[in-house]
Amino acid sequence: MQSFRELTGIHPLWNHPFLVRCRTEQLTFTEVQILAVQMYKFSKEFNRILGGILSCCPDESAQLVILDNLFDEMGRGNPDYAHAELFRRFTRSLGIQDEMLAAIPPSPETEALVETYLKLPHQYGYLAALGAVCFASEGIVSTLYSQLYRGIVCATPLSQDALAFFEVHIDVDDGHAANLAAILEHRIATNEEAIEVNRAILEAMDARVQFFDGIQRQVMEAQSSMEPLLLASV
Repeated sequence: MQSFRELTGIHPLWNHPFLVRCRTEQLTFTEVQILAVQMYKFSKEFNRILGGILSCCPDESAQLVILDNLFDEMGRGNPDYAHAELFRRFTRSLGIQDEMLAAIPPSPETEALVETYLKLPHQYGYLAALGAVCFASEGIVSTLYSQLYRGIVCATPLSQDALAFFEVHIDVDDGHAANLAAILEHRIATNEEAIEVNRAILEAMDARVQFFDGIQRQVMEAQSSMEPLLLASV
């Protein structure tokens, strides 16, 4: 388990120029809008990602952990607190209404990130896919979202309600990661299985780097065109 944590900790993701801009409080409002739209396009698919792993998982104990994670994502039965809805509070606060948000397509890099996670259980098996969710998603979200949060709040004043999505993930996802790690620790029995988990984690981390590459590309396109980003994207 420690080697998987170290793998994500030393990954080039953390040196991505966009994250550096977040940490050094240099984001602009336009960059926050671009980030928000593409983050939403990935975040709203996380239920499908968990559901895809669940559909391939024969282990009842692992199923319960996945289901609990999925139940959290869906607001534990309250649609007002479903994570997709919490995110839409954030995008609305940026002046992006739900109709516009739905009309803007995901970038190719965002689509690739979603597809990477969706294919992992079929490519490497449910254990490896759980490893990617554990170490390359839930396990890094607190750190990753803390950096994004810093960049966002320094770029534009927002209410606590608008930032609820970030605060929930910064506070909660370490617990999800711990529960997933406990499942994995007792089920990875061979070197081959460990290698598959390692590969899945790396693919997920690399896809997240490409996601931020896509954010950077859109920022540069918006700056060069000098057109309103969101209207130009619809």
